Amino acid sequence: MLFNSFRFIFVFLPITMVGFHLLGLMGRRPVMAWLALCSIVFYAVWNPYFVFFLLGSIVVNYVVAIAISRSIEGSSKRRQILALGVALNLLALFYFKYLYKTLLLLHRLHIPAPTAHSVLLPLGISFFTFTQISYLVDLAQGQAERQDLLSYVLFVTFFPHLIMGPILHHKEMMPQFAVGRRFRLVPADVSLGITWFLFGLGKKVLIADKLAAQANFSFAHAGSQTSASAWAGLILYTMQLYFDFSGYSDMALGLARIFSIRFPLNFDSPYKATSVTEYWQRWHMTLTRYITLYLYNPILLGVQRRRLAAGKKISRKSLATAGGFTAMVAYPTMITMLLTGIWHGAGVKYLIFGLLHGVYLTANQAWRHFRQRRRGVPPEPPTGLLTMALRIGVYLQVSLALVFFRADTTHASFAMLHDLLGGNGAGHIGSLLDGALGLALFPVVWFMPNTQQILGEEPSASAAPTPLFSRLRWSPNLMWGIAMATLFFAILANLDHTTSFLYFQF
Repeated sequence: MLFNSFRFIFVFLPITMVGFHLLGLMGRRPVMAWLALCSIVFYAVWNPYFVFFLLGSIVVNYVVAIAISRSIEGSSKRRQILALGVALNLLALFYFKYLYKTLLLLHRLHIPAPTAHSVLLPLGISFFTFTQISYLVDLAQGQAERQDLLSYVLFVTFFPHLIMGPILHHKEMMPQFAVGRRFRLVPADVSLGITWFLFGLGKKVLIADKLAAQANFSFAHAGSQTSASAWAGLILYTMQLYFDFSGYSDMALGLARIFSIRFPLNFDSPYKATSVTEYWQRWHMTLTRYITLYLYNPILLGVQRRRLAAGKKISRKSLATAGGFTAMVAYPTMITMLLTGIWHGAGVKYLIFGLLHGVYLTANQAWRHFRQRRRGVPPEPPTGLLTMALRIGVYLQVSLALVFFRADTTHASFAMLHDLLGGNGAGHIGSLLDGALGLALFPVVWFMPNTQQILGEEPSASAAPTPLFSRLRWSPNLMWGIAMATLFFAILANLDHTTSFLYFQF
């Protein structure tokens, strides 16, 4: 079921809210059972058969969690159980997401392999698989407590985050369903949550979906466009992806807030970033946190242990050497981003996508590290024209990588790059203006406050800086009520067909 559908807005969500409020009179467990049931129904609407896979995954991981909790902390038995649990999750993910492409590759290389048959990818498999892996890892390390089955089912399946994130940490979710909480609809949270949801729905329906047709047309004709046409198409796609994922993130956080559940922010104006490092701190923020905790840090720790065993140093001074920087920064960064590229999908184009971001991040860290060491003081934050130049530079780097993310094949990716670089001629300004709507959105993504700033939910470090922005602050009053009602009717007038989100099947 899609958030941007009449069935969700007018049937599923109202029924879920009413049940939550009424069952709240009966206590914690009936409410949790209701939300878990509604979440499973939400998932089943897309494909009932995959509910069995989802529930099977939950049961297997829960059994592994029990075995981990009953083993001795730090024992080899606990590590073996954890390894088994992680392996089972990754095997399931490999079967559905990567096996078909792997067999095709083997056939192309004339390597004997079974016949390749495509399989339908279970909705949100990457998200609920990674969520459960992190829980098992933390449980094995003594950083999590074993949950009862109902709590665990709700933790994994809670519908606002089930299909596209944010990737939740158990410490963020489970305390909010702790014993002693009063489970009722809170008017202030419902008002804020619905507003947040409408902001996201508006981004999806009124902006992202309007950009989709022309962006798709451009990528479908990769290799036969002028440079101006290709740039118009790429700009439209980068804005489509931006508002599509931003819209989903807003909707997820808003839906959770309706039930007085606070999700971590997952999107924070990434095109305002002045470095690719900052971009990843603002784009899909919970994924960045996940890959840092469960990929980058373990890889770095392994490197450091090997260096110490070999008698090499791991100090800041050793980082200033080419060998130290390569081993302790470049290597873990490149491996992490290559794996992140593979997470996004099977195929060479996703490897290139991850590789490019690995190069960007490594170069950015090298610049920061060696420049700061040479000058002896931290660099001043960029201001004015330098800020804009850096934002444009980050946008161009990200856009180049997104060519490989969006194109249907690796060949089509290079064909699109051929067009962008003028392989079929520069074209004329009118072709570039075909992406006028995308161009018009640059001031919005660069200068305007984002949703959480308007709603007063932003981290203190990113608070809206000017009096103009403060005037846009949301409050539950008549004027904002009229504005939201107008937005809602505009959305309904354009909700003639539902389109899936771009991260729908990752």
